[in-house]
Formats: sequence, C-alpha cells, structure tokens
Amino acid sequence: MRKNDIGEKASRDDLKATCDVLVVGGGPAGATAARQLAEAGLDVILLQKDLNYDKPCGGALPLKAFSEFNLDESLINHTVDALRLTAPSGYPADVPLRDTPLAVVDRQTFDAHLRSLAEAAGVRLIEGRYRSMKNGVAEAVTDAGVLAVNAEYIIAADGVHSTLRKQLTGSRPARVLSLYAKVPGHLTDRCEFRFGEAVAPGHYAWVFVHKDGAHIGLGASDEKAVHGYFETLCRQLGLEETPKAKGYYIPRWKDDLYRAGNVYFVGDAAGQVSPFTYEGIYYAMLSASYAAQAVIKKEPELYERLWRANLRRRFRAMDVLQKLMLRWNWSAEKLVRLQDNPSVRAAALRFWQGGSIPASSFRTLIKGVKLLLRR
Repeated sequence: MRKNDIGEKASRDDLKATCDVLVVGGGPAGATAARQLAEAGLDVILLQKDLNYDKPCGGALPLKAFSEFNLDESLINHTVDALRLTAPSGYPADVPLRDTPLAVVDRQTFDAHLRSLAEAAGVRLIEGRYRSMKNGVAEAVTDAGVLAVNAEYIIAADGVHSTLRKQLTGSRPARVLSLYAKVPGHLTDRCEFRFGEAVAPGHYAWVFVHKDGAHIGLGASDEKAVHGYFETLCRQLGLEETPKAKGYYIPRWKDDLYRAGNVYFVGDAAGQVSPFTYEGIYYAMLSASYAAQAVIKKEPELYERLWRANLRRRFRAMDVLQKLMLRWNWSAEKLVRLQDNPSVRAAALRFWQGGSIPASSFRTLIKGVKLLLRR
C-alpha cells in the first residue's frame, strides 16, 4: 500500500487493516525486517512517519553489508579503505581497512532503496505516524485519517525516541546527544575520528567524506557543553565559520530490551548501537534479521538468542574499551599512538573484524590496561 493508495484503501475498509506483521519505522532496521518477512510469505505493513526523512548520520557501514543483504552497490558514494585517528594532541594515525572497508552512503537515498526492496517483496508501505495501542490494535495517523492495524506481531523500529517502547515499557534507550552538519568542500578523503576532552570527552568527533563535501559531528554526555565542543571541532578543521548543526540522540547500548509480548524491538529502539564506534546501520539490519527469523519460525526467544550469540560479546568488549580508552586525554592519546605499532594495529583490526574478542568484560579490561601500560 503506497502513500497514494491509502485514501482509497482506507475508505473501503473504514481505516482498518489486518496483517501478519506491522513494522513501525522504515529505516534500515524496519525496512530490512519487513523485506525478510515478506520474502518468507508473511503479509507485512511497513509504517514510516516521513518517506522523505533524511536522518542525521555519518552514513558509514561495512562494505560487506551490501553482499550480506543483497544491496545495490551503486548506492555507495565512497569506499573507505583507511581510517584516520587523531589524538587529543593532534597526532594522526592512519589505520588501513583493506580487508574490512567501509561504504559511505546518503541516508535518505539508502533508506528509500531499502523500502523499495521491501515493497518489491510484497510489503504494503504506508506513510503515517504510529500513535497508540488499544486492545492490541495499533493506531496510526495518516493523511487519510487514523488507521487501525490488527497484527499478530509488531516490529518496533521507530528509533531512539520509540513511542512503542515508551508506551509498552515506560522507558526509552539510554542516549548521547550528538551535533551534526554537512560541510561543502574537500575536508577529507577518508573517515576520520578525533578524540579528546576538547571536542568529545568520553566519546569522539568525526569527519566523513561524502560526494558533496563532508559530514562532521560529535557526541557528548554534557548536553550544555555540546555546542562549545562543536565550535572547537570546527576550529580544528580550519573552518572559517561554524555551520548550523542539527542535534539528535544516539542510543547507548544497555542490553536491556528485546521483546515485550508480541512486540520485538530492533535497532535504535532497542539501543543496538555499538559502543565506542557508534556503528548503528549494520547492527540495526542484523538485529532486524534476527527478529524476523524469530517471527518466521514462531520462536519468540530465538531473537534474543541469536543477538546474544552473535553480537553480545563484541558489544560488551566495545563498552569496556570506550570507558577505559576515551575517558581521559592521556588514554586516548595512547590509543592513537599505539596504532603505529604493527602488532597492536593488527590486533585492533582483528578485533574490529569480530575476532580476538575476550570471553568476558573482565578479560577485556585486563587487555585494555595492558595496552595502556605498554611502552
């Protein structure tokens, strides 16, 4: 059901619809889940609040995602085979990513493509805003009026401000405020991460290459200081004027929610953004795939089992390393300068690829401390 079909359909059915699965949120998580469910033969409605929404985002994800999810590589604006890490002192270290390159995409175009793939699989796409749940029936506000959707399952992919999560659990994901701006001109030819208390204490600032210039941003726990950090970042980058920045929240992973009854939470709504790196697109798509498998197989607990078996150790390790390595200028400085050591850099790349992950948070902490004490 496309946007321009809603009025006719709604008038015939008195603004009521029935389906196997209602997916709320049409970003990477929601569109991926909807597509996979429809390909398995389920009747799916995908509800997206704004089909023209351009989410503030650096737009980077692993290149391997395009083969894993059978995506069109023409969506890739740039392929990045090296990262630049910049220490608080300004010292740079380049980290090659030849075996695990990143793809940089335009989120508006990328998300629309994912939704088109879902539609091609048979998903009914509706532009509308989820409002509430009454007696197990979801209500959405559309241009045609309030639509009541009766679904056996619901996938909540409605982001860090998830209305479904708030209504059903009384909570929202833990989060970090971020500022983000698009900058014209050639600032970089790669993805750069900047560390230090001057720009992003406990987190990082970023500069990502894009076809029309660069995307810059940072995350900060101190919301009152975030604009000052952003101005400092712009000065570091040599910008003559501070561009107007958009503020948005990045969820923080807590491993505290997967499902509430027949409602599955995925992506930002579940806080499934990697600590330290804040990678969200790829992990949102993986999470959505795991939730879809649970629905298809009618095994509710399968979602949590798959997620924890494949991702939990990596997320726990990243969480420990973020708290250890990015808390102080001296530790962030050491983190960057250690990349000049070939063996350390090789170990970091194995970790990035998902290998060499310690079995527990304690072992990760010990390894991290050993790195900081290394000469």
